[in-house]
Amino acid sequence: MKMKKTLILGTLICLLLTGCNIWISKPTEKNYRRVLKMNELTPITVEQLRQLIASDSTHYKVVVLTSSCCGYCGINMRDVYPKKMAECDSNLVHWYFVEVDYSSAQYMDMVFKASHIDSPRYWINDTLPQYRPLMMKNMWSVVWNVFRHDGESHAELGCDVAEDRLNNIANAIAPQKQPITSVDGVPTTLMLDPQGRMKCTIVIDESGAKSFGPTDIRDITVPVTELDYSKVDTLSHTPTPEVCTPDGKCN
Repeated sequence: MKMKKTLILGTLICLLLTGCNIWISKPTEKNYRRVLKMNELTPITVEQLRQLIASDSTHYKVVVLTSSCCGYCGINMRDVYPKKMAECDSNLVHWYFVEVDYSSAQYMDMVFKASHIDSPRYWINDTLPQYRPLMMKNMWSVVWNVFRHDGESHAELGCDVAEDRLNNIANAIAPQKQPITSVDGVPTTLMLDPQGRMKCTIVIDESGAKSFGPTDIRDITVPVTELDYSKVDTLSHTPTPEVCTPDGKCN
């Protein structure tokens, strides 16, 4: 429990002081109300997003779940997505950039302008229990509660957030026969063909555990329009078994 408290406290301090390497993420009720008043931002529920994607039956779709307060997301905005977008005719592929919650949505325009990306952009505003973003009534009270409570629940720490939120969002946007379990952070890309089939991959980690989810656009070597959406790929991160010869040489 002491280690968990230290981790939570360190995370909160980073949020307060560094803002996840780019800008300060502010998951507070006050900031939520402020972002709602920003006319240049487009709030959308998960169901509305699903309907928006499903209604487009003539294009390939790429949905990017991202955060402006995520340094790695910023790198992909700069180095990955513009190149992937240039690989395909814009008349064939529609891109949807979705900020995962309100706490970083206010920085969307700055990130997109810096990366020269001009595509529809949204931020998820959903009150359903399975999609709730992290909400802190007061960030300093959460720091205090880290030391005050020994329990493991978010409520005891003064936080309110949906469990397994990103997997829930991905499962809702593009429902699969097999539940999506591999989405544990951003950036995450969902690639769908005109028929609404999502490109998926089974990921095997170093321990041999398997997870199922959307194929990462950074792992593909062909344009989005040339993928086989009827096939589920397998990506293995397990170590290659060492093979030794009688003379003692191993590889």
